[in-house]
Amino acid sequence: MRRFFTWAVALGIGGGLLMAGAHAAAQPIEMIMTDELATSHWSTKIIDQFAKTIEERSKGRITPKVFHAGTLYKDQDAVAALGSGSVHMVWPVAVRLEPIAPQTGIVSLPFAITDEMMLQEGAPEAIGKFLSQYVEPKGIRVMGLARTADLFFLFRNEFITDMKDLRGKKVRVTGGRILQQLMREFGTSPVSMAATEMATAMMQGAIDGIFTSAGGWEMVGTSAAPRASSVPGLSLVTYAVLVDNAWLKNLPEDLRQVVEGTTLEFVRTNWEVAMKLDKETLENMVKAGGQFQEVSPEAREAFRKAAQKANEDFIRRYPDVWEKFQEVTRPFRKG
Repeated sequence: MRRFFTWAVALGIGGGLLMAGAHAAAQPIEMIMTDELATSHWSTKIIDQFAKTIEERSKGRITPKVFHAGTLYKDQDAVAALGSGSVHMVWPVAVRLEPIAPQTGIVSLPFAITDEMMLQEGAPEAIGKFLSQYVEPKGIRVMGLARTADLFFLFRNEFITDMKDLRGKKVRVTGGRILQQLMREFGTSPVSMAATEMATAMMQGAIDGIFTSAGGWEMVGTSAAPRASSVPGLSLVTYAVLVDNAWLKNLPEDLRQVVEGTTLEFVRTNWEVAMKLDKETLENMVKAGGQFQEVSPEAREAFRKAAQKANEDFIRRYPDVWEKFQEVTRPFRKG
């Protein structure tokens, strides 16, 4: 049975990892971690617990410093800064890897990643390793994928019941070529912006809608965006857990094992915890006055067919990546 990470104990799920052996160290090693998440988002608590666990297991020889909400870097800048010594670990949405390695966009393809697949033992780290081969030449290591949430549409005055409801609308997406192309297939004008800017843009009319998660809805609020519309299975967004590969390799062996072991335990156990918290956040938004509905099966099929065009374009550009991805994920797919 797989072990669940320290923070999961609060959810009734046990786990643990052996502490690293104690070694004298003259000076603690600083570990700068950054993300773009609002401090109200449930994922920040997980990241804080992760950092605390690193410090405890290293017996204070590693001192993580966590910067949330883009206070040190926006995600794209943080990814670019890996290797500079100014940041050591970044937790961006996986689409932030596309500018430096477009092959990684495969995990953002519609219907490409499913909860059923990622709950299979070994899947998060296997896909992380698959992505890592494309960014390691840049000095970045992908230590695994973590679940963020199912994405859906937020609008102020209307539900999305059909693709025609999206035509001509300006819709915020997290970024990345794949999601932008997907929105274009639906007839929208995609707008990329940081999550912290969504609410203001919505209230000021700079955008008409938002393609985001329950956590994103919590950041925006039901006053700015009271109506949520879901196309089940369309897009499951993930975090890529990234580390400065040279920094990691240069750590003393026992400390490197602390970072690697703690991160591995996290990516192996995060998915079920994240699913639970994502669901709870959505339920809380509905309780707070938000309205949520799914499109009909017929409309979902129309969305799926339009989304397939984005897949076909990627496969045409990167056939070898597609074939390797199918090979890597085949053991984790049922049926």
